[in-house]
This record gives sequence, C-alpha cells and structure tokens, in this order.
Amino acid sequence: MPAGLQSAIANGERPTAADRRQMVRVLADEVKKLETNPTRAQCLTVSHNIVRQYPKSFADADTQETGAAACSSLLSQLKNRIEHLNRNNYLAHRRAQRAVAGAFRPMRGPTDTYGCTSWQPELATGETDDSLEEQRKRMEELFLQHGVAGGERGEVNQLMESTYCLQRRMINATPHPTIVDLRNKWPFLFIPRGIYTHFQLLTDKDVRRLMEHSMIEWSRPLIEYFKQKPTNKEVQSALPTDEANVAAYIVQLLLAHFKESKEGLVLKADATATAADVQQSLTLPTSPRLIVLGETQSWMLSIEGQVVCEGTSFLSGLAALFASYYNFNLQYQDEAACTLEFIQRCFIDINPERGTKTRQGKGVSKKTGREVQKKAHTVNPHVATLLRKLMDFKCFV
Repeated sequence: MPAGLQSAIANGERPTAADRRQMVRVLADEVKKLETNPTRAQCLTVSHNIVRQYPKSFADADTQETGAAACSSLLSQLKNRIEHLNRNNYLAHRRAQRAVAGAFRPMRGPTDTYGCTSWQPELATGETDDSLEEQRKRMEELFLQHGVAGGERGEVNQLMESTYCLQRRMINATPHPTIVDLRNKWPFLFIPRGIYTHFQLLTDKDVRRLMEHSMIEWSRPLIEYFKQKPTNKEVQSALPTDEANVAAYIVQLLLAHFKESKEGLVLKADATATAADVQQSLTLPTSPRLIVLGETQSWMLSIEGQVVCEGTSFLSGLAALFASYYNFNLQYQDEAACTLEFIQRCFIDINPERGTKTRQGKGVSKKTGREVQKKAHTVNPHVATLLRKLMDFKCFV
C-alpha cells in the first residue's frame, strides 16, 4: 500500500484521492487472484471489513454509520475497477452473457442440480485425476475396437461407474461443453445403457424400470380418465383405438391435455432413415427430441441438433429422452414443459420441494399468443391439477 495511505490510517485521517485509487487497484488485483469476476455481494464483504476496521479513513463522509451503508463509495470503486480489468475477459463476462437471450448457453444454477442426489461427487478413495483419465482413455480404445456394442461389456459398465466423478466434472464445467465435445470424450455416455446408468448414479432412480412400472400402473387410469372426461378436442382425437403402443398414446394424451405440440417432444422420420438422413431431412432443435422411425417403435434421440443415441423400443426411448435433461443439465423446453414435468413427478417420482426444470422469465401465452412474464412455480399448477384429479379418479377405477 502507498506510504501516504498507511500514514493516514495510522493518524485516523482520510487518505488522498490518489492514494485511495492506488489502494483500490491493489485490492482488485488481490481479489481477482481468488475470483475472476466476484459478485457485488463479495465486493461488499471486502469493502465492509475495511470500513469497519478503519471507519475514520474510509467510511462515507456523509454518514456516521459503520455498516454496509458506510462503504457504498468504496464498494463502487472496487467493483468498477474489477469490471474495468475484466472488460476483455470472456470468462469474467459469463454472468452478463446469461442476460442475452439465446446468445450463449445458460449458466449452471439450481435448475442443473434440481432433483439430483449426486450432482458433483468427490473423487473416490484411492482414485486420482490421472487414474480416472487412464480409465477414460481405456473406454475410448474399447469404443474404437467394438463400437456401440462395446457398451454391453461388463468392463465398460464398471469403467463408466468408476469415472462418474470425471463425467460430472466435464458436464458441469463453465463454459458448458457441447454435446459433440462430450460425445467425443465419453462415447459410451450416449448409448441407452450409458444414459440409464448415469441417470441412476445422478438421481438414485432407475429410469427405465420406473418408466415401465409407471406405464403398467398409470396407463389404464389415464386412458379411462380422458375417455370419460376429455378436456379438449385434441384429447378426443388422441384417444387410442388399440393398445399396440400404450406409452406413445400416453405421451400424445398428455401433450394434447396440456395443449402442447407433439413436435415439441416427438418427431417422425422414415422407417429406413439413418442418423445422417434424419439430420439432413429434419430441422432438429437444440432441445432434446425423440425421433420415431415410421410406424415402428425404433427411435433416435437428438440433442443440440445431433442424433446421439438409437434404440428399438418407444418406452426405452422415452426413458432415454427424459434422462437426458438431468444427465446434461438441460431445462424442459416450453413446447413440452408440462408433459415433461408430469412424467417427472408421476412416473419417475422426482418431487423436489424447491426449484424447477422449466425455463423461467418471459414466454408466449397459450391463450393470447403474446409474450408474457412467466410466473415462478415449484409445481406447475396445470400438472398439479391433473395429478390430483387422477389420484381421485384412480380410487374408483
């Protein structure tokens, strides 16, 4: 610190403007060693501690207080200096990027950890970053040798579980990795078994088993409820005429009830289409979509406009689709947010007391078609209403 500033502090006097500016420069440099872009609250803590220790030298001249109100000018100087130093720093501006809709990928936050029991675990005893990286490279070798079929090998399953900590570290990183980058590093994370295993480690829920059990438990009550009490014309037209693919009918009924577009969750492609064909012929959105091939139950899963996974049962595809939102820290898209939350709460039994996977902020009203500020709800009221009515109805079925 400048000698003049040290002398002023010792004598209980106010330092000169030049000495104070030099002090702020030193403070900003020290703070940035610990945090590239500290929040205003963090800067307030630093400023408050200084004013509390040396009130005669740094408290605002127009106040006799020693609390937060007495350090507003010092806080402003410190925060402005840090922002000046960060003006060309990409990582430091990531907080501001969040406010630019669509320009950047969203920051990590409560939505990412929502419903998770092991979002970012610590290294297992006896493991190091180097040992986990060696295991990851071993899986890359196995994928090159055996392709997707290698995912059924017991060694791969064991390696996927032991490297789970490393997988989460990459997925949770900021800036966010792209799906392409993740797939290059973790190819077995993008096969059905890998998706289900990761989801179970993340949430302590067996998504495939729960989906199968829920369809057995809820398909008849759901179909009978909508037959007796169709909520709109779309529900009436979506009612099944046979039970060849109950899971697909259930999804259609839920989308129709919540007045959500089927294309908001499920797309159709030719029965003989390959992944390359699908990516060329369809405009694949950024948010996940389940792509059904013709009239078969074969499916593909797309994320960020890329086909990342394939399977042969609609129910297994639905499980993989749902798991992808949690595995890769994704929000439910507006086009199918209610349906996905219903599946989450009713079928998978994920019911956190706080938070939501639904995007907050402004959205388009289904009634007026205008952009409105969306209300924040822990449980979507439309989902809560249907769940309550179904529980009542189920007692009499």
